[in-house]
Amino acid sequence: MCSSDLNNFAEYSGVILAMGKAKELGAEELDFYLDSELVVKQMNREYKVKNAELAKLFVKIFNLSQGFKKVSFRHVRREENKVADRLANEAMDNALKVTERLH
Repeated sequence: MCSSDLNNFAEYSGVILAMGKAKELGAEELDFYLDSELVVKQMNREYKVKNAELAKLFVKIFNLSQGFKKVSFRHVRREENKVADRLANEAMDNALKVTERLH
């Protein structure tokens, strides 16, 4: 998988995790703001998902979305979302540090 596919894999995986947690919490409507324009266009069915691994995740998200009244996907440019980007990077760095200490 190339780096752009890895980024998109991370975006899809984040949506799946968020949908699972939202379901646990009883949410009925979800609005996703993603910095991957490609993923947003794929989720909104404007673009086809050509990567086989991403297609599996797309189907999983589609199936999970059926359990909600409304699910929307919107693109947010990374430079317009610097605080969320910084927090996400800090969380990933912290998770990596914990994992390294466990091994």
